[in-house]
Amino acid sequence: MTRLILFTNDYPHDRGDAVFVEKEIDALAAAFDTIVVFSASSSDTGPFRQLPANATFGGNLYGRAPGEFRWLLRPRALVAVARALWMELRNGRGRHLGDFARAAVLGLGRAYRPAVRAAIAADAETVAYGFWGMGGGLVLPWTEDVRARVVRVHGYDLYEERSPSGYLPLRPFLFARVDRILAISTDGARYLAERYRRLGAASKTIVSRLGVYGPAESERPAPQPERTIVSCSAISDVKRVELILAAVQELAALDSSVPLRWVHFGDGPRMAELTAVVEGVSGLSVELRGSVSNDEVLDFYRSARVDLFVNASISEGVPVSIMEAIAHSIPVVATAVGGTPEIIGPELGTGELVPADATPAEFAERMRDVIEGVEQFDPRRLWSTDYDAHRTGESAAQLIRSLLDDGPPTGLPSTQRSGDRGR
Repeated sequence: MTRLILFTNDYPHDRGDAVFVEKEIDALAAAFDTIVVFSASSSDTGPFRQLPANATFGGNLYGRAPGEFRWLLRPRALVAVARALWMELRNGRGRHLGDFARAAVLGLGRAYRPAVRAAIAADAETVAYGFWGMGGGLVLPWTEDVRARVVRVHGYDLYEERSPSGYLPLRPFLFARVDRILAISTDGARYLAERYRRLGAASKTIVSRLGVYGPAESERPAPQPERTIVSCSAISDVKRVELILAAVQELAALDSSVPLRWVHFGDGPRMAELTAVVEGVSGLSVELRGSVSNDEVLDFYRSARVDLFVNASISEGVPVSIMEAIAHSIPVVATAVGGTPEIIGPELGTGELVPADATPAEFAERMRDVIEGVEQFDPRRLWSTDYDAHRTGESAAQLIRSLLDDGPPTGLPSTQRSGDRGR
């Protein structure tokens, strides 16, 4: 019997990373005999996604458990902590020992939960898979007695300079302990290879893109007299939604004879500020839809003529929101940051890029170029080859399942063997 232990942030809770994990879970269920899912969600309330027939929910690992500190005093746990601490110090990360200690206690406590230990003990042929390199994934390097460990890294859990402190805990220990690293972008794989060269991260890393489902047919609604521009993201400093508003205003000023409508899906810490600015806008129609379900966004793409999707983030992995747009044949203008150039560009047929420091006027010019030259773009073609979840989910499942055929089990003292196996 083969078993997958899947550590998530929220899934199967119907929020957070559920929209990502659901794109892989069916393929994973087909690749393994059984799956046990553990979340690290801050709340147990709300609906749950339906799991595949051979998958069960092992429980929510968030918070502390009775007797947790006794588990941390076990000899194997102390050895693991000593090794992780040594790797932090050896890699010049000693200034963040407080953050390291908190993450180590959190990860170890979760790894020693009886439910986790029982799930691993049930089958010898077990792979532990952390869908994130932070959050629920912090348990991954501390898991014992599994055949292999896999971590998927995205953006916030990969690029250390994005965190407020410039530090993500346990990076050397995590990347040394895992047998395979799934990066969602080529940019992420490059970052791993350069930053963790001493750990041999490059030899373990494979680009495994996320994907989305798309409509069976590429039939866009007919063009309308009013042009509709859409954005979809949190309203935060990183996403710079206020820059999109300024660019749309500049676009409206370029040709006041064409009615213009901007629709934004998403909420966030700067929502009140943006709402106040929008109240003074004239010359275009603005709709701030707030936090809505993913289904509502996709229904809008199917029913309304969307002329352009815009992303102004200052930092990204590969935005799922852009994948959803191109799946519905919507061209995109976006900032050339992170993995975005891997999905957007005229040579890819998906849209145009602007520099991360582009002005609203520069944004507006590219937006006008794409809207007026829409016949030059075929965004859905790239989605069908690289970002269709039917393809990406199956590929990820096979990359994870194949580790059961690649070598002997990895026990606690496996740092060196784990590195060797990737070469």
